[in-house]
Amino acid sequence: MANKVKFKLKGDKFSDFIDKLEDLTKIEDTIKMKIDNDNIMIYSMLGGNVMLAFKNYLVKTRDYLEYGDDLEYSIDMIISNAKKFVKNLNFIKESDSVTLEISYKESPDDDTIMNARSIQVVGGKLKVNWLAGEHYEMRDINKSVLDQRLNIKNRKWHFSISKSDFVDVKKLSAINGERIINIGISSGKVVFTENAAWEMEIDNLNDDRNASLMLNKRFLSCINESMDKIEFSIFETFMLVKDDYSNLMLSFEQNFSDED
Repeated sequence: MANKVKFKLKGDKFSDFIDKLEDLTKIEDTIKMKIDNDNIMIYSMLGGNVMLAFKNYLVKTRDYLEYGDDLEYSIDMIISNAKKFVKNLNFIKESDSVTLEISYKESPDDDTIMNARSIQVVGGKLKVNWLAGEHYEMRDINKSVLDQRLNIKNRKWHFSISKSDFVDVKKLSAINGERIINIGISSGKVVFTENAAWEMEIDNLNDDRNASLMLNKRFLSCINESMDKIEFSIFETFMLVKDDYSNLMLSFEQNFSDED
């Protein structure tokens, strides 16, 4: 028999919570949420054995949820058809007292993890009921693995783009039909280019680095514009855009002529 746990979503965080879910649906239509007493981690990924894109948010649990005694377990939840789930949640008014009730069963692999079976979000007159997906539908990634893999101390190099330039790049890319934005680095000068349409110098590394990267421009909308400068950290096979609460990892094709 499934057990249940009930939380109250803090009113000033409800719209922010929905915004984060909606943002993750730009990666894929399935989201995984992991709730423990310290953090809520939500993420979405594109690709199977080869991860093409990944984004997560990590926030403090009690910043978003009100509940009594500390949680003695973690809850793993797969939200399938996440775009429709978010659209339903948008009918709940932010001023309402919103509760999140999760029905769960103990994981067969780990007795400290509970797998969600269903979700009920209640606000005012509206109840949104959602069946949770199966735990095997999405790769499990925990906080420690994420911290290790996405530690910027392990990056090879990085470049930055100002917020205003990034906004212009998004607008230019929306005009033209190419799927790819080329990122060229020549003697340290970083240029974004869309073939036969436009190019923009966005940074200068002040070194002799040369490299060529390609970025699928559908993921431009996944980059948060919360900082004055957006930093791209380059690892062996992916680029990372990181802020205080989120990580966006994008795989790329590359051709380095200088790998120092």
